[in-house]
Amino acid sequence: MFTEYIAWLALVLTIGFFITTLVFLKRVNKKNHSLEVLIKSLLVQQETTKKQFTEVHSGAVGLGKKLQKLDAEVKKTQENQVNLVASAPENRLYTRATKMVELGASIEELMSECELPRAEAELLLNLHRK
Repeated sequence: MFTEYIAWLALVLTIGFFITTLVFLKRVNKKNHSLEVLIKSLLVQQETTKKQFTEVHSGAVGLGKKLQKLDAEVKKTQENQVNLVASAPENRLYTRATKMVELGASIEELMSECELPRAEAELLLNLHRK
């Protein structure tokens, strides 16, 4: 009788262990499935982010090229502006007057040759005399 009791107890424990193992495996399988869904979702997000990054990168490259072009245009415009200012008739007179001062011209010579008022002729003399 005692042996029958132990046999029944072993059978019950085996069945209990089997049931516990099945429940555990079912839970593991469910978690595994959840992880697979999560991984698929993350891969989709990664691909979307990669496409967005590529678009942003392409836009930045295009913007950089446009900025370089605009920079070149600004430099050319500045050069043109400097040339225009230098070629203006009134500036030529000041350039001529400055050269005359460097060559030792007097206030009266500056006033008559460059048609400058006395104050401007004096200012040029003071600025450019060595």
